[in-house]
Amino acid sequence: MPQTASRSFDPTLPRASAFRAVSVLRADQPAAARQVDRLISQAEIITADEQSAPLWEQTPGRTEDSWLRVLSTARSAVAALRVRKDASEKRWLALAPGLEADVQRAIAESNEAGVGRGEISAAKQASLKLELAQHFASQRAFDRALKEAEAVRSFNSVVHTSFNSLHSRFGEPRNLRNWKRMVAETIAHSKAEGSTALIIDKLKRKLHVYAAGTRIASFDADLGAKGLKQKLHSGDQATPEGRYRVTEARGPGRTKFYKALLLDYPNAADRARYAFGKRSGEVPLRAGIGSLIEIHGDGGQGRDWTDGCVALRDGDMDKVFARARVGTPVTIVGTF
Repeated sequence: MPQTASRSFDPTLPRASAFRAVSVLRADQPAAARQVDRLISQAEIITADEQSAPLWEQTPGRTEDSWLRVLSTARSAVAALRVRKDASEKRWLALAPGLEADVQRAIAESNEAGVGRGEISAAKQASLKLELAQHFASQRAFDRALKEAEAVRSFNSVVHTSFNSLHSRFGEPRNLRNWKRMVAETIAHSKAEGSTALIIDKLKRKLHVYAAGTRIASFDADLGAKGLKQKLHSGDQATPEGRYRVTEARGPGRTKFYKALLLDYPNAADRARYAFGKRSGEVPLRAGIGSLIEIHGDGGQGRDWTDGCVALRDGDMDKVFARARVGTPVTIVGTF
């Protein structure tokens, strides 16, 4: 007597194909893997039922149909996964070059004077997440690489937002008008008196020397660690802005920074700003107004590092020190 199709059907090959599909799907498409697993279980039950049933109770084609459902579902899921992986790979290849450049920009911006510790930490996290994304991409796990890339972009955004906020004040017309006015008045005084005046551009990190109204020298300058901000109180590491005068010239042995010109900070404008900050809560309750703002040596470190002073290279400090005296005007502005 001839056997039925159910008895002659061998599920070995479709079973092996289905298990391979499950192993491919499990990591990236767990729901699809579980669905194929359920269909495999159903097909196994049907196969066992059909093989153990008497010939007259068997349903021709039932076993084949059950395994066909398994293979059809598995193939569709694997094909969809490949399409998704191809799309993820294309997204990663398009995103990766700009992502790396953006991290380098965030690292550079986090070193700007005035950017806080949170932004510095965010830049470091962005760099670490980029390394992780690149690792996943090298393993062809592009979905995971893209997930880490989103974290990179989020951390970068924290840095960019702070940096842009910090720099926005240097483009505000009101600030620029005020700074240009102070510079113009200082140069006019230098010309009228035939005297020396010092003007510091914080954004450009430059100290300019004027004699009788003419600029005769410019030197690179280091600022406070948060020097681009306007100084409000002691300990804020910001470099002040305003019109000051030299109150004391300190030679070697009288300062730990080679040579120094002490300024008359705080002046009346600084005191008014500090008082307002106290009332508004911007100045911490126990913070004083600060003092001992100087132009001093030990600069040229390629970074902003002082507690609010302006630092020059020792050789440049020699030249400035030689021209300055008690009473020399010193105007510090955001930029002009």
